[in-house]
Amino acid sequence: METQWPLVIFTFFVCVTCGLLGSMSVLALKGQGRDLQMTALVASAVSLVIGGIGSFLHLQHWERIFNGFGHITSGITQELIGCVVLAILIVVWFVMLRGGKKLPVGLSAVTLVAAVAMVCATAHSYLMAAIPAWSWALVVFYLGNALMMGPVVLWGIAAIKRDQEVEKTAIGMSLIGAAASLVADLVYTAVCATATFANYGHYADPTSMTTAPTHIDSLMDIMVAGDGAVNFWVSLVCVAVVIACAAVARKKVGASVPFMAVAVVAAAVASILFRVLIYQLGYSVFLLY
Repeated sequence: METQWPLVIFTFFVCVTCGLLGSMSVLALKGQGRDLQMTALVASAVSLVIGGIGSFLHLQHWERIFNGFGHITSGITQELIGCVVLAILIVVWFVMLRGGKKLPVGLSAVTLVAAVAMVCATAHSYLMAAIPAWSWALVVFYLGNALMMGPVVLWGIAAIKRDQEVEKTAIGMSLIGAAASLVADLVYTAVCATATFANYGHYADPTSMTTAPTHIDSLMDIMVAGDGAVNFWVSLVCVAVVIACAAVARKKVGASVPFMAVAVVAAAVASILFRVLIYQLGYSVFLLY
């Protein structure tokens, strides 16, 4: 399947936004990060806007979005609702921070739940029974990716603003999040390893199907040694790099900028490459004519 770059951009920045908002919520519940919450809030808002632009670009004609509003189960409807909810929460956070008020525990909890729900809704909109690689494992992958991207971005903000308390917390969250992301990638791989199906090729005449299946396609073969091998292995290595950077940086709080920079780049590369891989695995179980 051809890579849909607008959707790669959209899902990437959704994970960044939700991961960052979730990380901010955890910090608020811990009573940390007051001095950098506004910066993180602006970053999450910018990320949400960029992701939304990516979604619109995929439609080619923006007015087509209205075609999806006929039913609440429409993926684009759920994504739009999620984006609006996140935007409202961001505005509420902004008002509270500008007013110098303490963030209520309830607001942090609601934001955390909304962030998780948005990631799940985004992943759910891509699930297709006809495409073995686009199964429930996508939900696991996107959640793991958000758990990695959010804390890594927060780590970058804390390191730049020299908030060592938050930096220490963010490094620990990045380590846990990257490890969770690696597990999610492996779960996705394991699910794809169970998907085999007959490759009938293409038929010019659907009424004269006399040719037997040429062979059995294995998504696992495509991932580890086929067309998707480069994206698969490089993405896993990049996640491992994030884990290593976070593990080393835990002992270098206050001087972790070089490790943070490498971790941010590695996390972004891993996220993009694995999304491209998902499209490379977009084989359908149905015949193509």
